[in-house]
Formats: sequence, C-alpha cells, structure tokens
Amino acid sequence: MRKKTVKPSLLKLLTSGNVRKAKLLLGSLYTISGKVIHGNHLGRKIGFPTANLEIDNNCYVLPAPGVYAVLTQIEEHEYPAMANIGYRPTFNGNVLTIEVHVFDFQQDIYEKIIKVSFVDRIRDEIKFPKVNLLIDQLNQDRKIAKELIVRWSNPDTDTTNAFGL
Repeated sequence: MRKKTVKPSLLKLLTSGNVRKAKLLLGSLYTISGKVIHGNHLGRKIGFPTANLEIDNNCYVLPAPGVYAVLTQIEEHEYPAMANIGYRPTFNGNVLTIEVHVFDFQQDIYEKIIKVSFVDRIRDEIKFPKVNLLIDQLNQDRKIAKELIVRWSNPDTDTTNAFGL
C-alpha cells in the first residue's frame, strides 16, 4: 500500500495531535485501521486491557503521541474507547505503540482488523513515577473520553466552538 496523500494543513494538525480541527478539515473523523496483535499484556494487568494495533506506517500519518477519545469499529459494531499512541514511558518502553482500550468489551479480537476514529485529544503521554498513579489517571481519562464521545455524538450538547475556545 502507498501512503495516502495528505494536505500540509492536515499533516500539521495531525502531527500536533489536533484531531478535533482535523475532523473539521476532513468533514469526518480521522480514521486508521490495523490488525490487533499480542502485546505485553500490561494494560490487562492494570485493569485496562488494550488492543495493540499493527499498522502500516507507510499508509497513515499518526496523530502526535498522547491519549485520545476514539470510536473503534470491530466487525460491524462501533464502540467507544480511548487510545494511547506512544512509547509507554511508565514501563520504560522505547517502541511506538498504538493501544486501544475499548470500554466494556471482553471479546477476543486478536488478528482481526479494527478501525480507530479519533474524536478528540485528551492529553500528552506522561511518565508516571508509580503505576498506581497511571491507573488513577487512566480512570480520569476514561471518564473524559466518554464525555467527549457523548458530546461528539450529540453536537447540540457541545458548548465549545470549533477551535476549542
């Protein structure tokens, strides 16, 4: 597969993590897809199981590292979720990963192709001194992601303007 042609303005928005403005430019959510592969099961160990994605970097521009509210399509169903793009600094990771925690989801989806659509950015990736602090933050992130997804699906309830002001 060849890398999709991306307008410089869209490239700048994505590489800075501004998926909200990218959505306005595209007219729809920025979406990537990839195969769910086995990871180190770190998310499962701390109560946040994730689908680790293998994607073709030649086909997609990834948003900046950080935590995002996302919608995840698995087969014919769409689920609210949150995603981390980054290096897992709390666990001393050094390889860029894309991990998706699908809310209230328990199915085995290894080897399946899923789509991840970016609703909004929640925060930068952070190295936490202790895992329990990461867990506390992930609980907050989950709450924020759910709120952002509800606002996106019900635009009349979103009180911010298109520029996040």
